[in-house]
Amino acid sequence: MKRILTVIVGVMIAAGVMVACAPAEETPTIAPVMEFTSEDEMSEQLGFSMVTLTLGGYTARNYQVLDGELGQIIYENADGRVLRLRVQKVNDDICGVEGAKDGGMHKIGKHEVWLGYLDGTQIAQWGDSGFTYCLIGEGFGSFGKEPFRAAAAALEEQVETQKEQQ
Repeated sequence: MKRILTVIVGVMIAAGVMVACAPAEETPTIAPVMEFTSEDEMSEQLGFSMVTLTLGGYTARNYQVLDGELGQIIYENADGRVLRLRVQKVNDDICGVEGAKDGGMHKIGKHEVWLGYLDGTQIAQWGDSGFTYCLIGEGFGSFGKEPFRAAAAALEEQVETQKEQQ
């Protein structure tokens, strides 16, 4: 009986060691989102001046900083179209639209801008002077490419104007 108990205890200890050493299940992390009431508050948090978009019919609805480094302003119009303006002091993809199709590089203003699309979502992204700018349009599918490209061109022009004023 003593021998059986010793074997059972040994098996239990071995099983416990195996469970303790097993890799932990990975849980997806969600980037922390901080909400602000203006681009000035965002700029203070980001450490750089957040650019803004002035486009007829669109109103800024949310001012956010994602993961402590990425500024995002969400604009919306009466038709329900949404524009997400993202800016980060980095040279990298900041749009975060997984599976986007490549629409190629296009000359918009002074920059070569990468355009992409996915299920009614349109994307424009470019880098300049150590910053990456991204505009994501949602709800543009039935309106074609031109309204979104006009928004991207307006943003590029306003970014250049804001840079010259600084």
